[in-house]
Amino acid sequence: MKNSPVSILACACLMLAAFLGGMYLGRNISGGSIQTSVLSTQVATPPTQSTAASAASSIPASVSQGTDKVNINTADLYELMRLEGIGEVYAQRIIDYRTANGPFTSIEDIKNVTGIGEKRFEAIKDSITVGG
Repeated sequence: MKNSPVSILACACLMLAAFLGGMYLGRNISGGSIQTSVLSTQVATPPTQSTAASAASSIPASVSQGTDKVNINTADLYELMRLEGIGEVYAQRIIDYRTANGPFTSIEDIKNVTGIGEKRFEAIKDSITVGG
């Protein structure tokens, strides 16, 4: 069986790709390893009162203090997307709904948003709040 020029060319391309890939993954032309520096690790220290206070102040306003619940009345797009089953489209629908209709009065009101039915509500109900 004869080797066709196409198969020889394909084989050569694969060999070139493997060679270049090997160089990219940490080999120089002479075959030696490229030297890299190792980052030193630091031992974690327990937070002090000032670190705990600054960490608490960095919590978004839409996350209720003392819980990990997302306030659906104040959360932005990215905070809403943290909820299970809520992507960018549903998060935007929640924002649009509350903009048009005012704040949610109970977490069950989120089922009025198009596409959020009983099943999706069950998945997020323990993760959301309306504040207060």
